[in-house]
Amino acid sequence: MGRSVWRRLTSYRRPRKLRRMSDNGEKSDMELREREWNDDIVPDEMLEANPRQAPDCIPEISSLKSMESVSLLPGIRVQSSRQESGPGVVFVFEQASLVLARVNKSYQILNPDEHGGFMKKHNLDRRDYRPDIIHEVLKRLLGRPLNMTGRIQAVYVKTIQGYLIKIDPITVIPPTLKLFCAMISQLFQKLSIKGSGRHKNRKLLQMIQNPVTMHLPAGSHKIGLSSTSSKAVDLGEYFDTISNDRTLVFVIGAMAHGKIDINYMDDFVAVSSLPLSARACVSLICDALEWQQRIL
Repeated sequence: MGRSVWRRLTSYRRPRKLRRMSDNGEKSDMELREREWNDDIVPDEMLEANPRQAPDCIPEISSLKSMESVSLLPGIRVQSSRQESGPGVVFVFEQASLVLARVNKSYQILNPDEHGGFMKKHNLDRRDYRPDIIHEVLKRLLGRPLNMTGRIQAVYVKTIQGYLIKIDPITVIPPTLKLFCAMISQLFQKLSIKGSGRHKNRKLLQMIQNPVTMHLPAGSHKIGLSSTSSKAVDLGEYFDTISNDRTLVFVIGAMAHGKIDINYMDDFVAVSSLPLSARACVSLICDALEWQQRIL
């Protein structure tokens, strides 16, 4: 076998699409898009020095520079839905692990998969910082037929630091956790994020004032879910006992462990004797409501 043939068989060259640098020395499209996204999320002029040198480098939202609400996220989209008349459904997720920290000279949502070294340095428990839980819950909830028919009126997320977020049900949640954390990081710094296109003046996400009860519909029936409740119910039969003209508000914990401890609920029920994840609870609720309301 000739030397040139052997060299061609044994040599390996990375495909053009996977190379980080092109032949003319320019960066690939994938890297440019990723850098453009990161530059949009945390520009240096949006930040100000943290007045408190806390060991965990977790700032208060009020310490960030306030700016006019503008949308810098090119990937935020809205989904089409048809509005149905009558009372709807509201979801409240408590104790969501969305914590903003200054990491590598920029503000980021703490994620154990990306910030393991930072958490170890500041003695933070990885179990208390799980943004993937609320990310998966929101993706599952806002993609259900219950939402596509306009039955979900609003979604509220309360973080473990006590901040309250309102999410418009027409929002399309980013598919990856990295993009979702980037979106929430911008929200904490901008206080609101608007849509694009014909929804450019509509706030898809916004930080709102506590308590959440001041934003709930009057006369709504507020239901808390926990496996520790002594009242075990079948959701289909339980919904039949509630008047059809009342808005249902579901309060669900979005943390890895523990239970919600709030006093504004009208009822506290268990849908299973086993501790279910927030995503499993959302699926059970949506299945029962879609069956009851004949939503296919």
